[in-house]
Amino acid sequence: MKCLGILRETQNSPGRVSDDEAILRAVLDALRAHGVETEIIRPDAAIDEESMGQWDLVLPMCETYPRLKRLLELSRILPAVFLNHPKAALGCYRESLIRTLAGTPGVVVPRSEIRAVPEDGALAPPDFAPKGGFWMKRGDVHNTCEHDVAYAASARAAAAVGRDFRRREITRVVLQEHVEGDLIKFYGVGPGQWFTWFHHDPAMARKLAFQPEDLAATAESGARAVGLEVFGGDAIVSPGGRIFLIDLNSWPSFARVRAEAAVQISRLALARLRAKKTDEELGGCDGRDERAG
Repeated sequence: MKCLGILRETQNSPGRVSDDEAILRAVLDALRAHGVETEIIRPDAAIDEESMGQWDLVLPMCETYPRLKRLLELSRILPAVFLNHPKAALGCYRESLIRTLAGTPGVVVPRSEIRAVPEDGALAPPDFAPKGGFWMKRGDVHNTCEHDVAYAASARAAAAVGRDFRRREITRVVLQEHVEGDLIKFYGVGPGQWFTWFHHDPAMARKLAFQPEDLAATAESGARAVGLEVFGGDAIVSPGGRIFLIDLNSWPSFARVRAEAAVQISRLALARLRAKKTDEELGGCDGRDERAG
């Protein structure tokens, strides 16, 4: 079996370039220990049918739209297992993600509005925040810089953020309610195989009471809805113990739990490869990944 890992674009990995590369290399190391041949490439390397046809397993961390669309096209004609599938990675684009999560049973998201950014950037506050502040988040990829997600405490601040978005050719934005509580980071594989979490800033967290199994159920329901198998994200635990899912992403860095995550991801990858091989031996493989749509 042969596995290809594709690194994330530098601009899509602010402050995490080395961590992102480290988790991918750790997974490939674990796979090699099981006899899998591996290779790792930069995201700007050639991605075409000829170069991709030799791989049984593809681990794409890349996030730019043209690259994911090309991988999605190739996934429909090549028999390789994709982990995560390009369709799921595209489903993490913020506007699509909010729409998916808002319609997912068992998942609660903060009130959100999706808006086009006007030419002058003058975005009016959303209806749910006539007095308080709110979050403004670019509508496509996750953070490429610290300005891609901004808190607007007033209409004037919102207009300034809108102008900055427009200047950087960001034309879609998600306006989201600010929810008071503890910010939780989580990582998962499966979903249902492995899950872990921690407070984003333990020193500042109020350590509000909640049920960890509820957090896992919420995060895993969201991951299933998007189609993610290797995932991470953020949640808010409110003073009443209610859990709000505010972000999901494909192939996080797993920086704090890299060694364990690499083992879990390699286990999942090997299971998917074995299942594919069994299907082929039984004559049940139609040459497409089940998540290709």
